[in-house]
Amino acid sequence: AGRIVESGPVSEVFTRPRHPYTAGLMRSVPRLGQATMLKAAGTPLPTIAGNVPSLALLPKGCSFAPRCAMAVDACRTAVPPLLAATSTQQSRCLRWEDL
Repeated sequence: AGRIVESGPVSEVFTRPRHPYTAGLMRSVPRLGQATMLKAAGTPLPTIAGNVPSLALLPKGCSFAPRCAMAVDACRTAVPPLLAATSTQQSRCLRWEDL
């Protein structure tokens, strides 16, 4: 919600996301044939749980924390800094190594 949560070369971000929000976005992109398979199985496309917070009422800490299965107390108390995940990728997630 208004902050960069991840940066890096497109090919790296698409194949190895370092933030739970980015990982959720990548899972929700339909692949060729996937939508037909899921529809036949009666399974919806994957989505990111929860609702986007109001920009006027952003939660304290990481704005994705309320919807993040990986969030810890530190995520909810202060905005995580943009951390160097690799020499070319940065992530604003305290638990990027667990992805």
